[in-house]
Amino acid sequence: MGYTVKNLINSNKFPGLQLISDNSGINREIRGVQIIAMPDMEKFLGGGELLLTSLMVYEKLDERMMLSHLEELNKKQVSGFVVKRIQNTAHQNKLFETLLLFCNEHSIPVLEIPQDFSYWSIIKYLLLQIFNIEIAKAVYSKMTRDEFNRLFPEETSEYRSLEKLFDRTGMILSNPIALYDEDFHYMYSSISGESDFIIADDYEKYVPNIISRYEYMRQKRKNVEYIRKINILNQCTYYLVVSEVNEPLRELDFITLDSLMPLLLYILTQIVTDKNMEKKYHRDLEYRLLNGSLSESEEDDVANLLKLGVTEDYRVITCYLKPENYKDNFTAFQRKKMEDIEKAILDIVPKECAYCNINQVICIHKENRKEGKQDLRKKLEEFQRIIQDQLKEEKTKYEFLIGVGNKVKGYHNLKESFADSKIAIEYIDVVRKIVGDINKTVVDCSKLGFFYIFANIKDKKKLITYIPDTVHEIHQYDIQKNGELIDTLECYLNHKQSIRKTSELMGVHARTVSYRLQKIVKLTGMDFDNIAEMLAVRNGIIILKILELL
Repeated sequence: MGYTVKNLINSNKFPGLQLISDNSGINREIRGVQIIAMPDMEKFLGGGELLLTSLMVYEKLDERMMLSHLEELNKKQVSGFVVKRIQNTAHQNKLFETLLLFCNEHSIPVLEIPQDFSYWSIIKYLLLQIFNIEIAKAVYSKMTRDEFNRLFPEETSEYRSLEKLFDRTGMILSNPIALYDEDFHYMYSSISGESDFIIADDYEKYVPNIISRYEYMRQKRKNVEYIRKINILNQCTYYLVVSEVNEPLRELDFITLDSLMPLLLYILTQIVTDKNMEKKYHRDLEYRLLNGSLSESEEDDVANLLKLGVTEDYRVITCYLKPENYKDNFTAFQRKKMEDIEKAILDIVPKECAYCNINQVICIHKENRKEGKQDLRKKLEEFQRIIQDQLKEEKTKYEFLIGVGNKVKGYHNLKESFADSKIAIEYIDVVRKIVGDINKTVVDCSKLGFFYIFANIKDKKKLITYIPDTVHEIHQYDIQKNGELIDTLECYLNHKQSIRKTSELMGVHARTVSYRLQKIVKLTGMDFDNIAEMLAVRNGIIILKILELL
């Protein structure tokens, strides 16, 4: 004789488990265990099973139909019933009365467990009593997969599905299970009151003693925790965490987690895909708001969606990954790196106002009165340095540039700030020459002065009219003689008319600089002491650089 109902009663493993029928059938052998998941469960039984039920599956049946199913179960020689009363209604009480009368008549034992008791504790215990461990694992794997698959009617939303999935998994494990995002913030749990968690430095790798594709991190904080890192589409990372609060996790519990994983991955993939679609939709709307392709009423609608105001001050920040070779533009590496930059810049701007557009990240920065311009610039310069250092470590030939548009009031004027930020990047080489810093990578359009005015003039003929004749003459001389008078003059003016500094920066002798300056005076009659003339000359040199880019 194998394991019987009497053995189960006498095991004292389950407080509150009691026999409510007569004891005439307690010597029946238990040859399996199943939860009654549907009225015609008899079709799926092999015979001799102990059946677990709240009778809710028979809720819509009358007494005659229920007795018909009980007759079929009796033909399968079920070993007994374990029942749980969930509702105390007249109909529910009638169902229990019908079951009890039928079972007493046919010497089928009926056991009752408390309402808050999990069937799964009984299932795990019985499988290990009636089968060897390998068969128990196989049977339990099918049972848990069937249980999870029953949770999802097609119309159920992904978020609701996750809640149901975690509730059911926590019940099966008899331990809390939770999901955290990549920043370790709590998302879902089988219990309430979960807090954020950390991964300890001394965690260890854990591989359960089952056939599985999954391994875990194991750590001890208040309780032992098993952590599974989940990567979805190489875009989002989640952490599944099971805590040994009530009892240690055993082999069958890891089979539960194995059964859970395919559904969890499917739901998380749906959620990430939906978020990506929503994000793309928001990106498209934001870009249209910035490039000025929306009507005024459409701008109002988009601003409401993006939570932008009419009276607030904004700046548009454009981040660009400039390749050394144009062939490296729009590559997979550039796209992936820009996605990383988009995530990293969220420390400076809200996520709703930053998005990656192929080879650039565009951000809408809301001005904070407590944060001065210098604070923002320092943050951006530090951010640029970190990204550039990463690029050097990766040995890639990209330069990370940041353009900051002028401050504008309200979202209707964002297009102007966006255009400014693009100008700052487009003319980066000219700006570097103007300010005398060949390594400048963060350009604030509000500090460009006359350059900003000239850069907005796209008519070459009109731009040329702003170049003084003296600058024209020097430029023509350089072309004819392959000279460096313009470069010498520019460096000289950029460094407070210091011959020594100019010679150092250009790598020539001071006498050479003096000779070139004398040549300029001889050619043009230029007066270096005339402030107005020097301003016009500086502007003329700026225009020359702009014309080279047009």
